[in-house]
Amino acid sequence: MKALWLENNQISLRDIPQPNQPNEALIKIRMAGICSTDLELVKGYYPYAGILGHEFVGEVVQAPEKSWLGQRVVGEINAVCGSCESCLSGRPTHCENRSVLGIANRAGVFAEYTSLPLENLYRVPDSVSDEAARRPSR
Repeated sequence: MKALWLENNQISLRDIPQPNQPNEALIKIRMAGICSTDLELVKGYYPYAGILGHEFVGEVVQAPEKSWLGQRVVGEINAVCGSCESCLSGRPTHCENRSVLGIANRAGVFAEYTSLPLENLYRVPDSVSDEAARRPSR
């Protein structure tokens, strides 16, 4: 698949393997947004190398639960382990093992596909446009 890759403050278009994460949904990206976090990463705010982007709307093309197939979705960017002390204490936002879509230990959405756990996905109603769905709430 094609993806925008950031490395050493340079962006390039690369051909990379499509995500294949067990027990996660494979999502075809329909639209992605650029935010200030992406721009700061390009400037070198944090030493990130990989695919940027975490604001998106996409369509589920593979999933461990068939009811998700074909669903238009957006996603929570923090994927947590569910088994560390923070997760077990009800504080998953402090997960010691979390990955963050397009920011830390997880490829972002400036690509043809991404993957996320089902618990990170939110269905987008038909009445909401792709443009409105990928916009962060204010």
